[in-house]
Amino acid sequence: MQESNKYDGLSWITEDIRNQLLKRDKIVEEQDIESLFQLADNSDFSIALHEILVNKYEKSPDNLNPIELNLFLAMHLENAGQADSILSFLQEWFPQYSDRVISSLKEIGAIKSSEIIMKAVEILPKDGSWFFISANEEEQNLMGKYDSEFSNYPDGNIRDLYRQYADKNRNEILKTKH
Repeated sequence: MQESNKYDGLSWITEDIRNQLLKRDKIVEEQDIESLFQLADNSDFSIALHEILVNKYEKSPDNLNPIELNLFLAMHLENAGQADSILSFLQEWFPQYSDRVISSLKEIGAIKSSEIIMKAVEILPKDGSWFFISANEEEQNLMGKYDSEFSNYPDGNIRDLYRQYADKNRNEILKTKH
């Protein structure tokens, strides 16, 4: 008899997809770096890596080394751009990293994205106050434009960039800080 899992109630999911999801969940749970890098699909790789980095960050933000932080920030910014807006990342989720995420994007090879985010950061209130309180109509339109440009993946498939960057820096991923 097959073991029950959290994907059993999803009638639309195939057995192959269910097994892939369970495999990815196990990689995340065990922080299995070898199995992570054996994932062939860059989406699965990025999702698993992101979940691992989130878990590590939640234990302590200082746990992430510079390579991991670059990936963590770029992945969160992408999520903000797709689910809500880049402004959510820049002012609500991680305002302390609004400048750092620009260099993180450059590091992973998302040059066009970094230029867009740099323009967005430039129009944020310097005192950290909420953007829509002090922004004029032109600045609000610009922020909307930057959000749209960023969300359209100007550097191509960003998950491919995550994978390339992680592969290049594999020895630094999930390395324990001493």
